[in-house]
Amino acid sequence: MKRPQHAPTLPPPIAKAQTLYEAGKFRESLAQTEKAEKLLGRQAEIRYWQAAACLGLQDTIRAGQVIEQALEEFPNHTRLMALGGAIAMRNGKHAHARALLERCIELAPGQIHGWINYAALLASLREHAGARAAAQKALALDPGEPLAYAQYALALKEASEMDAAIVAQRKATALSPRDATIRADLLFLMLFDQATTAQDLLREAKMLGRQMSARLRPQPARPARQGAPIRLGLLSNDLLRHACAYFILPLLANLDRSRVEVVALSLNPVSDHVTDKIRLNANRFVPLAGMSREQLIDTVRAEQLDVLMDLGGHTGNSPLQHMAHGLAPVQMTWLGYPGSTGMEAIQYRITDWTGDPAGFEAHYTETLLRAPRAAYVYAPLVQDPLSVYAPGYRVRETPALRNGFVTFGSCNNLGKVTDRTLHLWSAVLARVPGSRLLVEAAELDKEGVRGPLLARMARAGIDPQRVDCIPRLGKNQYLTYHDIDIVLDTSPLTGGTTTCDALWMGVPVVTLAGNAYHARISATFLDALGLDGLICADKDAYVSAATTLAGDIGGLNALRLTIRQRFEQSPVADGAGFARWLEAELAALVDPQGLRGPAPPAQQDGMYFAGAWHGMGDIVLAIAGLLEAGRFGETRSLLENLCAKWSKHWVVPYVLAEMEYRGGNKEAAVDLLMESVGLRAYHLPLYRLLSARMDECGYDKAVLADFLRQQFGMSLDYLEQQAVPTVFDVLGIEVVPAAAQPPATTTAHVPA
Repeated sequence: MKRPQHAPTLPPPIAKAQTLYEAGKFRESLAQTEKAEKLLGRQAEIRYWQAAACLGLQDTIRAGQVIEQALEEFPNHTRLMALGGAIAMRNGKHAHARALLERCIELAPGQIHGWINYAALLASLREHAGARAAAQKALALDPGEPLAYAQYALALKEASEMDAAIVAQRKATALSPRDATIRADLLFLMLFDQATTAQDLLREAKMLGRQMSARLRPQPARPARQGAPIRLGLLSNDLLRHACAYFILPLLANLDRSRVEVVALSLNPVSDHVTDKIRLNANRFVPLAGMSREQLIDTVRAEQLDVLMDLGGHTGNSPLQHMAHGLAPVQMTWLGYPGSTGMEAIQYRITDWTGDPAGFEAHYTETLLRAPRAAYVYAPLVQDPLSVYAPGYRVRETPALRNGFVTFGSCNNLGKVTDRTLHLWSAVLARVPGSRLLVEAAELDKEGVRGPLLARMARAGIDPQRVDCIPRLGKNQYLTYHDIDIVLDTSPLTGGTTTCDALWMGVPVVTLAGNAYHARISATFLDALGLDGLICADKDAYVSAATTLAGDIGGLNALRLTIRQRFEQSPVADGAGFARWLEAELAALVDPQGLRGPAPPAQQDGMYFAGAWHGMGDIVLAIAGLLEAGRFGETRSLLENLCAKWSKHWVVPYVLAEMEYRGGNKEAAVDLLMESVGLRAYHLPLYRLLSARMDECGYDKAVLADFLRQQFGMSLDYLEQQAVPTVFDVLGIEVVPAAAQPPATTTAHVPA
């Protein structure tokens, strides 16, 4: 985003405000604008530098107020429009930002700052072709403008033109070497460069870390709080529908709140339904967007955190710029950035032994805290969490069985489709005649994005006629994998969330594991699932693994039908296991002398939401009561809360089946009961209910009879002599007659 620019000629009082701003003295600059206004009256340039100073102080809300007042007084002032668009974007008002910036470049097509901020806006809206054109307009106006190069580099990255993107970003860095944002963007782009080593990343991160740590406000010491839970802060710009949320939510849902209290600290002015879930699962949710740097530091410190965790690293609106000041006694990084922060203020990094094997310690300034297996737990994140039980999200047979050919695929950001990746894919396609390649990414329905990609593929030896380009649509997330037999991972920056998406949908992923963490992310998940044979050390192994899978369609299909079960039984889906490990690590870091006393006993099975801990028995009692009362909307809300902790729990499809049955959709009810039985295989009341529902639909029960005989030594006839169970029977709720016991003696024991 373009910062405020020089005005042509300014009166001395305003020029002084500009000089103070450019020296980074934003508070003094703001005070000077107030003096200038007293001397000169209300002027557009004074308002401009007032808003700029507020923006420099990170006080984006006040900056927005100043700029809106200014535009009311000076509605056609294009410099105010350009800055106003940038501020509106920072405040999450994208439609308003677009209106301002489009008006700006219409009135003043030579206004470079309008074009730069317009490029930034379009990039944030994922309109990458338009962002590229806007950045090119800015460069044509001033080839020496560093932020024009930075925006152009971002647009090139989204078009997967990584070599040119890195050249443009290095040009921006050379033109403005002290700009921490530009340097952070360079560090991020280096992840996509096949020539980048872990030491290259570390060296650049240390330089950036020194820039961020230039002005510090030390963290005051405070004594340990005896007997109190550890206060863990999560600082992020991505507490919304973002790749990080797939891993944040299952951790939040599984942390024992008698041991760890969670304070979610959001830097983003935008929120959505995922933000609502995080807010529901945190002990406290603190919005920080729009605060000045000083306000933010004071606000976070007032939370009296024991540990503060960075979830963004050197990406976007980075938490690290604030954590450089030391906002908690223990600070660590996890999840958001696949490398070292390079900062002394960040003491620890959460990782695992596959992503960071022995010897990788030299890649980091942080001390590595290695989880026993995967350093992440994942839960599928669909718009409606209950739809994961719907037929559309179930694993299907490999599509080669219906197509007659193998489809390789990738659903990653196009920036990851490097030349190395294309040569890997080309070699695989050459070894599997008749196979096709499906690539899903943003804007592939636009010729300006699709054309250059297909041209690069042709140069790498991939016939464009064998490639299907699918534009990314939110409604098709996960569903595209029904059309892919084998995922071919990218290199050097591998898949992360997309690898988990594919594996959860049953699709095997072939990956090339490199010599730095960012080149080993997929390997972490494959290792956790016991699919080590798909982790390849070199190009030949990668091509061989992919072609071997493609050469045995029956074996490929058999593997596909087992992967989700592997996934759901692996450490990647074990939110409780990861939470217990993290709790122990935090306790050792925060209280190594044991001053807080012994850890409290673990809470009963249940979950924390809406400000309180709810035991599983109480949750199920509430579900049963709402179900019996026909209050299905509230029932669904409770089931969604369960999904935050357990991505699959037998109670959920059972209750959904009951709602479908009572709504007259008996076939769907049977389908969901079968899903419930698969998750709770030895719960006889479910089998009895399933048998009764199958009778109502006229279904053949031979398979059910065989299963009962083999698993239980029980005949179907014997099962059907039992009464059809009620909701309370299935859920294990014991209802004691009122004559025998005092009121309120209903209890529930729910098997896992």
